[in-house]
Amino acid sequence: MKEKVKNISKKIINVLLDIFIVVLGIILLITVYNNVQVKILGHDYSSFFGHSVFEVQTGSMGEIIEPGDWIVVKYEKNIKLNDIVTFEHKGEYITHRVIEAYNGTYVTKGDANTAKDSPISKDQIVGKVVKVIPNFGILRKTIFNPIVLIAIIITLFLLNQVFKKPTKEEKEKEQKTLEKLKKVLTKEPKKEKVMAVEPKEDKVEEQEIREVTEEKKELTIEEKAQLKEELENTTDMEKTLFFRMVSVDKDELENVYEEIPKELEEQSDSVTNLIKKEEQDEVEVSEDNIKSKLELIQKKKKKCKNIIEKAMLIKKEEINELIELLNRNEEFKKNEPTIKDKLIDSYIDAKYYNHCGNIDLAYNGNNKMLRVDSLLEKLGENLKKSYKESDTKYSEKVDKFVKIMTLVNHLEEDYKIEDLTKKKDTYNKRILKYIKFNDLSQKDLKKLITNLIKVQRTYAGMIKFIQSKIETNMFNLKFNKLPRKDMYAVELEHNIQFSKVYSEYIVDKTYSEGIIAEDKVKVLANLLLSQLVKDMYAGEFNKKYFIYIPESLYAKDNKLDQVFDMLNDEFAKKNINILLAYNGLSDNKKIIKNLIKQGFNFSVDMNDVELLKKSDIKDLYILEHIFISRKKIYKTNIIDVLPEDVKPKIIYEEVSSKIGNI
Repeated sequence: MKEKVKNISKKIINVLLDIFIVVLGIILLITVYNNVQVKILGHDYSSFFGHSVFEVQTGSMGEIIEPGDWIVVKYEKNIKLNDIVTFEHKGEYITHRVIEAYNGTYVTKGDANTAKDSPISKDQIVGKVVKVIPNFGILRKTIFNPIVLIAIIITLFLLNQVFKKPTKEEKEKEQKTLEKLKKVLTKEPKKEKVMAVEPKEDKVEEQEIREVTEEKKELTIEEKAQLKEELENTTDMEKTLFFRMVSVDKDELENVYEEIPKELEEQSDSVTNLIKKEEQDEVEVSEDNIKSKLELIQKKKKKCKNIIEKAMLIKKEEINELIELLNRNEEFKKNEPTIKDKLIDSYIDAKYYNHCGNIDLAYNGNNKMLRVDSLLEKLGENLKKSYKESDTKYSEKVDKFVKIMTLVNHLEEDYKIEDLTKKKDTYNKRILKYIKFNDLSQKDLKKLITNLIKVQRTYAGMIKFIQSKIETNMFNLKFNKLPRKDMYAVELEHNIQFSKVYSEYIVDKTYSEGIIAEDKVKVLANLLLSQLVKDMYAGEFNKKYFIYIPESLYAKDNKLDQVFDMLNDEFAKKNINILLAYNGLSDNKKIIKNLIKQGFNFSVDMNDVELLKKSDIKDLYILEHIFISRKKIYKTNIIDVLPEDVKPKIIYEEVSSKIGNI
């Protein structure tokens, strides 16, 4: 009994040590990840799945958050009164409570402070405080130091190995057990066939004795009891030693698995590879098929203003084809085409533009797929409520297409699975969950899945093809990170080799000024719009790109209209910001105001302004951001002159070095 308690205690200690090692290993990985984000990549703070961690340095939040506490900050769009938020202000990160909110501007105050803070914009807010971990800063400086963590993990690992080793008493006991077993076995008059099969738990003692010898009647009661006791006090791994001791002639063995010959292994591998190849061939689509189908789509709408419009046209055709397959190619009945088109349009808006119209979603989580599911369900309810005609099966039709579109939403995510067999299995489960095909055989269901994947591959091939037509070896985009999250200054780099007779100065002037610089804007716009398509397909909706348009272009109506016609897309308007030099804003104020009314966003670089006149300040209100380097504010009066309600627009960065020659 004492031995059993001892063995159980050892197992518990081993399990606990394993758990501690795993937990500390995870903490070590998080600590290393944090150091890489901050110290190597140069980020102001690290982010873990939309959450960031900060250590509080001051007591401005009174008893709620004390110095040395850690706070977990979640990225949150909807900031409300009384929320405790962390925000960036003049290069520092502050955690205070929101006491006022109006028109995207917030006023905060520390609970222990008497004065309000300066107003901040939504862009300055990192997120909402969702968790306070008291006195965690002390642990960070001690236990959570990477060197200390590694030392603790190594120590625990060595302890674990010590507890796993058998003690001297256990080894001696095992040896005695084997000797006693040998004595029992020598009493057998002849060799018997013995099957080394692990017994069932409910008959452990008697079964193990029978497996050692079939002549159990020859054993005395005392010997049986002794053998039973020895077996009880051995571990599962030690019990196998009894079976290994029994000798069996090779010619006595029947139906025993032998080592597979190498030739058969190779043959098996080749068969497996052949099956995988045949499975892959089922869903392969040729380049000619992709191009011919793309031509048919382009005939429906001969000209698209940009690659985003073309990509969304292709996506709409893909969804229509998927719906036809899932509808079993049946002819659409009354009202069904209208229901289908409304759902597709809303689905594309939500899935690829992150726009849900005036629908109030019950689901506000970060899972984009579930968010779209919620939108489709809500839209279906609205369609049924607003219907006033005489179709008695209208609700049934709406429900059918809501299920089909929900399935399409999940299949679009499942398409990203690389392993084809796993992908098909997932499709099978999805279809059976959302659509009941009672009359569909397993063979037909497999064929349907194959056709669905072929359609998706065809249209994915079209997107790659139109993007490859835009890409060029002569130019490429360089995305330079700006201080605020998901903001990038975009620079167009040329890969053209010039003769040494041309100086770098001449080349730079040629490409940054005059006609060539104006024509380069179209190249930049095309490449950037192609990047936006990638963002839309990946669900990256928050990235903001800053580009520069030469001032000379604003005086040329035709060229300027061509550029902004290319950028005239809701997603592009939201995610592309046009950067101006301050002189360019003053000289082209009327044109810029008109473009802002159309939904385009502009920002200004103030780093070349020596003195800002108060009469010019009103021009800054129409802009989204103001770029000023920190070096600049010490040499000029810009910060002193700017009103408080304009200051939240400021981004402290010398942007001209990251966006090209302004």
